[in-house]
Amino acid sequence: MRHDVELVRDTPLEALATTIATQIDALSRLRFKFEVQQMMLSGGCTTWVSETTQELEAAIDAVQDSDAVFRAALSRAATSLSLSPESTLREIAAAVEEPWTYIFGQGRDELKRSVERVSILCGENRKLLARGYLATTAALSLLGVETTTAYDASGAPVSTQQSANILNTKA
Repeated sequence: MRHDVELVRDTPLEALATTIATQIDALSRLRFKFEVQQMMLSGGCTTWVSETTQELEAAIDAVQDSDAVFRAALSRAATSLSLSPESTLREIAAAVEEPWTYIFGQGRDELKRSVERVSILCGENRKLLARGYLATTAALSLLGVETTTAYDASGAPVSTQQSANILNTKA
């Protein structure tokens, strides 16, 4: 006897709950990368700044990708509830019954906490990087190497050396 198995598709609410979990996971990975960078910078180890920056950029891309999926799921869930496609997670949580109210409320709170922590870490790391840059510039100046900051076509800062003769300057 043959049993046909029908594929069960997620409802818009289930899909939204899944994307919330994915978004929280992506933010947790980003937070981890910021914490690793912070430990490295706080410890004075600048050897891996480039590598940690690349890892952070990949984690940021993952957050942005998961955010796009989250926003699409949010819009579909809102539409399925006859709400505006621009509805917020709070509005969706208010329009559904348990257990969804609880699930979306907890998801919203966790997303908010995750974003706040990532934002704090980003600011702290930015300060550590700025201090490191200033210390490096001061050290190079003591060696007789003057650097100026210029900007390339993309707007990224680029250091240019005024004197490349480090050893002969102090000899």
